[in-house]
Amino acid sequence: MQEILFLLLPLAFYSGWKAARKKQKKDQIPRTDSAASPHFVRGINFLLNEEPDKALDIFLESPAIDAQIADTFLSLGNMFRNRGEVNRALRVHQHLVARPDLSREQRQAAMLALGEDFFAAGLLDRAESVFREVIDKYPDNAGVSDPLRHIYEQLQDWDKAIALSQRATSFPNDKNRFIAHYYCEQAEEHLRGSELYQADESLKSALAAYPESARVKVLQARLALARNDRKQALSFYQQAIKKDQRLLGMLIDELLKVFTADAELKQLYQFVHDEYLESNNVRLFPALLSIACSTGNEQAVCALIESHLRNDPLSLQTITRSVAILADQSLVTTDATENSATDARILPTIQAALERLSKGDAHFQCVQCGYKMNDYLWRCPACHHWDTIQNT
Repeated sequence: MQEILFLLLPLAFYSGWKAARKKQKKDQIPRTDSAASPHFVRGINFLLNEEPDKALDIFLESPAIDAQIADTFLSLGNMFRNRGEVNRALRVHQHLVARPDLSREQRQAAMLALGEDFFAAGLLDRAESVFREVIDKYPDNAGVSDPLRHIYEQLQDWDKAIALSQRATSFPNDKNRFIAHYYCEQAEEHLRGSELYQADESLKSALAAYPESARVKVLQARLALARNDRKQALSFYQQAIKKDQRLLGMLIDELLKVFTADAELKQLYQFVHDEYLESNNVRLFPALLSIACSTGNEQAVCALIESHLRNDPLSLQTITRSVAILADQSLVTTDATENSATDARILPTIQAALERLSKGDAHFQCVQCGYKMNDYLWRCPACHHWDTIQNT
């Protein structure tokens, strides 16, 4: 409530000052303006009495709106929306849009704010209608492209999202990357329906829009698997990881499930091992350990584990997998001495405790907003940014 009060107090002072100025010119004093200051004081009194809806009624009954008052109302409505009071935001912005005395710029701003209100309320069809009206009436308004694009993403209307992005000017550096994602979304739908030709065509369009897309390579790999071309699929997966090493955390379970032949696992192990040594990216280490366990190379990574645990940034996932390997090796190599036998019993206990602790730990996190999730997503469900998820 104090936020609203601080927002409207300057407006009340401004209104009073304006009325006082006009009072000095009696021949120019309209009666409605002379009452402007008491009008807003009444509204503020309602705010002080914790009656915001009555205060809104008073404020919205203002007989005339100038630039100062219009900007204040816009800010007031946006503040309501940001606080989750969408119904009040809608009242303010719908009132502004309906007024005939707004300037062109003010009306554009009010319509954009109204569209954002509908979007926040989940009324996507009404939000789309408002934004489309802004585009039709004010084609030079670049600010409408982003919110309309978000609506098409929510509706999963990829054709409209592609068409909008192709002509948008508000995000020139990202438009091709967004277009590639939209084609990839279409390709995933085609793959789920076993429409391999259509999936291939969508991926070609995605690659043409943004050749650096790692997601295209992942989907090309899945398409190759659908066509029973395992060698080509493994090659595409490796190309995807080279373009974006974050993907390995998302792909590792899929890779180990698909590529089970000894030759495939050895090729995969060697690839990840070389990538890890070359980049020194500690986020590759858990995947390297998983592949080592699948290929029987646990002993070969023990030296890497010791160095990693001593020197590199750690995660619960890394420690858990490292202890699991060390526990297995301890059980294999232990002799009859009492101390080594005790170590062999303790390590599995530590491993079990770490596994229990890590069950509730999210595996992925958005670097843009911090949102955590258990499954990798190309688009953060919280802040709606693309390509911002990485494994924790």
